[in-house]
Amino acid sequence: MDTQSELTGSKTIIAYLANQFPKCFTTEGEVKPLKIGIFQDIIDRLGDNIQLSKTKLRLALRVYTASWRYLYSVKEGASRIDLDGNVCEAVTNEQATHALELLKASKAKVKAQRETKNKEQLAPNSRTKKPAFNKSGPKKAKSNVKRDATNNNRQSKPELKLNKAVAENLQVGNSVKVVLGSKPVSAIISNIEKEHIKVKVSSGMELTVTIEHIYM
Repeated sequence: MDTQSELTGSKTIIAYLANQFPKCFTTEGEVKPLKIGIFQDIIDRLGDNIQLSKTKLRLALRVYTASWRYLYSVKEGASRIDLDGNVCEAVTNEQATHALELLKASKAKVKAQRETKNKEQLAPNSRTKKPAFNKSGPKKAKSNVKRDATNNNRQSKPELKLNKAVAENLQVGNSVKVVLGSKPVSAIISNIEKEHIKVKVSSGMELTVTIEHIYM
């Protein structure tokens, strides 16, 4: 199974779990730390009605618990929940520290990938175009020159400059730019809860992000 199919499968399984156990799993918004041993609880609860293999289920749980929004929830003293949303044991200092280390490592990896991508986009085109030779003579060669000039003009367009938002200046109702990938998206702040900031994009979807993803 390739990486893409695994990721798609994990998303589908997480959506399935959220439907089966809505008080435990969620596909959006705030999450809560899961009970230790939740994997076996799922197997026992679904029994013969289970619609996925144990291997795929384990992979989906790994994806779920490695997400930034989940790692943010694993703080010392926070209550873990079972499949029915009942409070279980509390998160220990060791578990919280481990979650924080995973979160920092994940952020560093994403940052490095973005910096590499930006360098590749800014680097000059090192490919040397070969002169056009064809039966039609100078006309075809001239048209190629025009296309090259058009491409160079497109590449020379200035990039949109954004300023990072300052937490103290953010208020509910502010119009901001949210950068989750390479393209900023317009959004409006709908709620602010410490380091978690909820924004609503033009499509109507509400996302929970951190200050580092918000620009003015």
